[in-house]
Amino acid sequence: MVLLSGCASQSVEPSYYLLRSSQDLPSEELKPSTDFSLGTIEIAPYLNQPGLVLDMTAAQIRPAANHLWAEPIYNGVRNLLTTEISIAIGQELLPTNLSEKTTVVNVRIDKLDGTLNGEARIVAYWSLVDSQGIISLYRFAESRALTTDGYGAMVSAEKALIVKLAEEIAASLIIPTSDKN
Repeated sequence: MVLLSGCASQSVEPSYYLLRSSQDLPSEELKPSTDFSLGTIEIAPYLNQPGLVLDMTAAQIRPAANHLWAEPIYNGVRNLLTTEISIAIGQELLPTNLSEKTTVVNVRIDKLDGTLNGEARIVAYWSLVDSQGIISLYRFAESRALTTDGYGAMVSAEKALIVKLAEEIAASLIIPTSDKN
């Protein structure tokens, strides 16, 4: 009985994951964008929890108990998007409250999870908004096969999908030219 109670009290060590850029960032003076800024980033409420999410069926999810985000997913997504968009456009994308008269990029992540058949999926939307209102709206929906089994591979695939989203957002950031009639 003593041996069984000793085995029952052993707990599984949790694993913690970060969403961070793989880019080497040099120490340098930053060049903020004067045309664009980062506004709101919304994360679907079901994702806003410590555990990584596995999509079990069309209507059922399972958050992992021992595979956890090392920080709130909002912080990881915002950090990764900001870094990757800034790298892609060659200028720092500052928060809207630090920039005046810029086109604001608002992002909403509706899905960011793994599947039982070994994929990571993302569904995201973004809008470009200026003082006159919405300029344009976009949707990004992709999946990526995991390279190996496990939650680490799922996080790597999710990160790659967010990087691809950042590249798509950066490509949509075109400075309008004024008509010279």
